[in-house]
Amino acid sequence: MKDQLKTLSEMQEYDDKIGHFRVQQKELPKQLAEIMESVDAATSNLLAVESERAELNKAQRAIDADIQQANSQIEKYNTQLSEIKTNKEYKALNSEIAYLSEKVSELESQQLVLMEEESEIKERIQAAKDNLAKAEEEKRGQEGDLRAKIDKLDSQIEENRAARNKLAVTLPTNIIRHYGNMIKNKGNLAVSFTKDGSCGACGFVIRPQIRIELQLFSRIIYCENCGRIMIDPTLYDETDEE
Repeated sequence: MKDQLKTLSEMQEYDDKIGHFRVQQKELPKQLAEIMESVDAATSNLLAVESERAELNKAQRAIDADIQQANSQIEKYNTQLSEIKTNKEYKALNSEIAYLSEKVSELESQQLVLMEEESEIKERIQAAKDNLAKAEEEKRGQEGDLRAKIDKLDSQIEENRAARNKLAVTLPTNIIRHYGNMIKNKGNLAVSFTKDGSCGACGFVIRPQIRIELQLFSRIIYCENCGRIMIDPTLYDETDEE
């Protein structure tokens, strides 16, 4: 009977590994997707900031053109002043020159604001480039490893399943059936080593008589609460007699 209990314990070890690999089958693709999304997000952020700079440069060019046009008009009006013959026309032209000069001053103020914004955007672009470089570096460093792990999981699961099944065929059918039901319905855990007089899986307190029987290793004993196969941890004590 001890051999059967040890076999069940070893089968559970294989199922623990299988369970771990199945968790990885769900988690590793998520990690890979997060890495890819990180690169996409960093790329989108860089493009967005560069688009802002393009719009700002467009606004700067428009202001530069307005300043150039106003200055050209001022120069033209200044030339015309020497040709004015009436005081009324002189005042009107001077008024127009003053208006244009004020307009140029306002445009130059706007120009300074845009220059400050451009300086800020340049810093943001550099930060976005740094973030993209970091994301791409992480992708290069992890993508291949993650893909290799994902590709390997199926074979790892199959290897452990085959090893478990090789052990299972040495057990009576009814025990195999119960073990399989527990694996399927009890969170991939069919075998529970007892702990401090309780089921190690669900914590159910074991009756004194059952505790004694567990230490005798004379039969398969199931938890009265969760149904798992219980094993006393002294099973592997070297001093235990077979």
